[in-house]
Amino acid sequence: MCLGIATVFVKPQNSLDIKLDSKRQYKYDHILYYPDTVCRSCRIAKPARSKHCSICNRCVLLQDHHCIWANNCIGKGNYIYFYGFLIDNTLSMGYGFLRLQHLYIRRVVLLPKAALTMSILLGLFAVIVGIFTYMELSIVTEGMTTNEQDKWYIVQNFMRDGKLVRDLRGNWYFIEPSEFSNNDKSKLRFFSTNAYDHTAYSLSNYTTVKNPSEITNIYDKGGFWNNLDQLIKR
Repeated sequence: MCLGIATVFVKPQNSLDIKLDSKRQYKYDHILYYPDTVCRSCRIAKPARSKHCSICNRCVLLQDHHCIWANNCIGKGNYIYFYGFLIDNTLSMGYGFLRLQHLYIRRVVLLPKAALTMSILLGLFAVIVGIFTYMELSIVTEGMTTNEQDKWYIVQNFMRDGKLVRDLRGNWYFIEPSEFSNNDKSKLRFFSTNAYDHTAYSLSNYTTVKNPSEITNIYDKGGFWNNLDQLIKR
């Protein structure tokens, strides 16, 4: 119960927090996050690993997602309560399911039919919440949030299509899909992986990225516990 209340009322670090300074947070990886990028809504320089939440109307550091059940963003400052709440719910509902099943099968006490229905519901929700908890914790192992996982998915898709390139200075670009892609390479247009940069570039010297090993996630600190520490420490 306490973990659920904390998940609802403890706000993550955001653009309304005077301590949020883009220069003192995470490094910019120049793939997903770039320096000197200004949020159009908050009018502040976006810190690396932040995302603007249209519901909360603020940029949230290490934003994972906006939880509709808690009516709160999950990000830097309340991860520990959110993960604890998920694990607590999974264990509590799992225990309730097993306990009711034991009483029903052994007929220790006479239970109403509603108890069987409750047992089934507890079992189903324990599985659903358990799977969600596993998914949330599994991406921690990769050193990313749910928001970053979506961004890396886009990068990986461009790489698989042969449309992710890197120039001699180490800048990353996507090749714009067009009718000239396979016929006239001189007419190719390149766009930065910076979502806030809409400039069309022309490149002559570049390398096509073909292997995920060529892409480094600087936010992956090498394992679940190291990455979890990055999320939960204030």
